[in-house]
Amino acid sequence: MMKITGGHTKSLLAALALALTLLIAPAAAHAGGSGGVGPGGTDTSAGTEDSSQGEIEGLNPYYTKFSTKLANKTDLSLRVVGAWTLAEGGPKDNPLNIGPGRRYGTVNKGVRATASLLRHSLYRDVMASVDEADGMQIKAIAHSPWCPGCRGYARLLRSTYKNVQVW
Repeated sequence: MMKITGGHTKSLLAALALALTLLIAPAAAHAGGSGGVGPGGTDTSAGTEDSSQGEIEGLNPYYTKFSTKLANKTDLSLRVVGAWTLAEGGPKDNPLNIGPGRRYGTVNKGVRATASLLRHSLYRDVMASVDEADGMQIKAIAHSPWCPGCRGYARLLRSTYKNVQVW
């Protein structure tokens, strides 16, 4: 039997989360509104537009509510925040899975906790990207300490970004 150390645990969990996301996202997109991913998602211009305002498609109602409120509180792109929730797949009151997996009881409490965390100096580059194109926001998130040791996180965010539409 293989012994897994603390450092390996994070890498193993990140790889497992990525694998599950890659397996589940296409099925959820095919299934329609029952999962986090909706029927949209063919935009190939990821990273070139600013999607901070408007209606959102491709998320379940809780992720939509959370994404809209967090985008309003932080000025991050609504589409980027929506894609981020899909990548993280946390509970309805904590879709970005801060804690990780902590429950806040309501979407509003989860938004407040997440916005507070993003104001921490560790996420200065993420918050400094609010006036940048979506691709730059994704890059800032992927290069932040959000997912230390994660490989392919930028690719995962860009992939989920294609499943979220804002107009």
